[in-house]
Amino acid sequence: MRRKLIRKLVAGAAAGLALIPLAPMTALAASDGGVQWTPCEEDASAVCSTLEVPVDWADPGGPTIALALAKRPATDPDARRGSLVVNPGGPGGSGVDAALWGGYSDELHRHFDILGFDPRGVARSAPVMCSLDEILDLPSGPIKTPTAFNDMVTATRQLAADCRSHSGPVFDHVDTLQVVRDIDAIRAAVGDDKLTFFGMSYGTLMAQQYADRYPNRVRAIVADSTMDHSQDARGFAVTQAATGQDSFNEFVAGCARLRDCALYGRNIRQFWQRLLDRAARGELPDPDQPSYKITQQDLVNFVLGNLNYQPYWLGIASELERIDAGRPSTASAAARQSAEDEPTVVPFAYQAVLCQDWNLKTRDFAQWSSIAADAQRAAPDLPDLPRAAVGAICLGWPTVANNPQRRITPTNDAKLLFANSLHDPATGYNWALGAAGQFGSHAELLTYEGWGHIVYGRVACADGAIDRYLIDLVVPAKGTRCAAAPPPGTTSSDARSRTASPDAGPAPSKLVPLRGEPELPTWLF
Repeated sequence: MRRKLIRKLVAGAAAGLALIPLAPMTALAASDGGVQWTPCEEDASAVCSTLEVPVDWADPGGPTIALALAKRPATDPDARRGSLVVNPGGPGGSGVDAALWGGYSDELHRHFDILGFDPRGVARSAPVMCSLDEILDLPSGPIKTPTAFNDMVTATRQLAADCRSHSGPVFDHVDTLQVVRDIDAIRAAVGDDKLTFFGMSYGTLMAQQYADRYPNRVRAIVADSTMDHSQDARGFAVTQAATGQDSFNEFVAGCARLRDCALYGRNIRQFWQRLLDRAARGELPDPDQPSYKITQQDLVNFVLGNLNYQPYWLGIASELERIDAGRPSTASAAARQSAEDEPTVVPFAYQAVLCQDWNLKTRDFAQWSSIAADAQRAAPDLPDLPRAAVGAICLGWPTVANNPQRRITPTNDAKLLFANSLHDPATGYNWALGAAGQFGSHAELLTYEGWGHIVYGRVACADGAIDRYLIDLVVPAKGTRCAAAPPPGTTSSDARSRTASPDAGPAPSKLVPLRGEPELPTWLF
C-alpha cells in the first residue's frame, strides 16, 4: 500500500507537468525589461511565458534554464497595483498552478496581475527527475537500530545520485537562495520597481529570504503559515513534534465537547492508546481487508493527515471507532491503484530542495536517537511521528547544504505580514513566533485562532486584513487575531471553504484513507 500511495503522489506530480502546455514563445531576459506572453493553451484567459535564468547565479554567464510563468491579468487595469507573485509551498509546489487555479479574492484579482512561477527544479521549470524505483525503495518506518540508520544513509545517498544523473546541473542549485534571485529577476522582467509577494507554507522561506537579500525592493510580502529557518536538526524535529501533539490535543478536546463526535463521552486518550497498543502487537486488522494489520504509523498519519487543512474531528473519530469495532466500510473495495504503465523516471524535487535548504543530517545513530527521543517527549501521544523524522531523507545527502539554517537580521523598511493558525500541524505557531521574533519591528504577525494549515481563505477577518495589506499597504495592528471558524459539521456566517492553494486537502466527507498513507515525507509544507 505504501508503494501504491507513493506511486500515486509522484504520478500526480508527473501529470502536472502536462496540465498547462506552454505555447511556443520567446522569453526576454530580465535585463531586456519585459516578458513576452501568449495565451496558455489550457486556459486562454491566462497568459504563459518562460524566463531564462542562470543555472547558478554565482555564474551568471554560464548555462541557463527556463522558468515557467503564468499570469492572470488584473481585471481592472485602472486599479492595477502591479504583479502579485505567488508560491503555494511544497517544496515542489507549482506556482503556475497556483496562479491559474488559486482561490484569490476578487479584490486581489482586480488590483494585481496574479503571477505564478514554477520554482527551479519543479514541474515545468527544469524539473528534478528521479527513478521511481529509487524513491519506492527508500526504507519505511522509524529508525530504531544502527542498521536501519545505515540503510537510510545508503538509500538516500543512492537516491540523490540517481536524481542528479537524471536532472543535470540544475540538481545542485535548487535551494531557496537561488529561487530568491529568480524571483527578483521575474520582478524586474515584468517591470515592477518593488516586489509584491504572497508565499504560503514553504513559500514563506522565499518570502523571508527575499526580504533579507533585497530589503529595499519590498513593497508588500505575505508569509502565510510560516517556516522558521533558524531551527537546527534537533529544533526542527522537536518543534514539528510539538505542533503535531498540539493538533492532536485539539482533536481530543474538540471531540470531548461535541455531542456529534463518535467518541463523545469516552476517555479519548485511553481509547487512542488502546488502538496504538493493538497496532503495536499486530492485532488491529483492517476491517475491509483483515489480512492487513494496521500499524501505529498508519494511525498517526491518518489523524494528522486529516488535521492538516481542516479540523475534521468528527470524521476522524468515526473512522477510528469503526476500525476499533471491526466494522467494514461502505466504500467500494474494488478501487485499486494500478501500477500499469507507470513512468520509470518521475519529477521529485523534495529531497534536493529540502537538503539544500536545511542541514538536517546527523553524524551517527546515537545523535539520531537522541533527537528522536526529544521529539517523542514533545509528542507523547504520537509514537515515531513521521513529521519529526523529516531529516531522514537527508541522512545520505552527499554535500553540505547550500542554504543552511540561520537567523535573519532584517533591514527591510516595508513591513512583512506573517499569518499563522494557532493550531497548525505542518508549520506550527511555534515557527511563526520564531520567525516573527527574528523580524521584530520589520514584520507583524496575524494570528488565526483556529486550526489547519494555510490561513488565507478561512475567515473574512484574515482575508480582509491580508487583502488590505497587499492592496493598500495597511499593516494590521500589532497583535491582531481572528476568531476561529467552527469545525466541519457546524456552521458560521464567517466561515468559507479554503480554496487559496491547489493542495487544499480532503473534503470533510472524504477523509485521507487510514491505511496506506505514505511514510516517505512528501510535499509536507
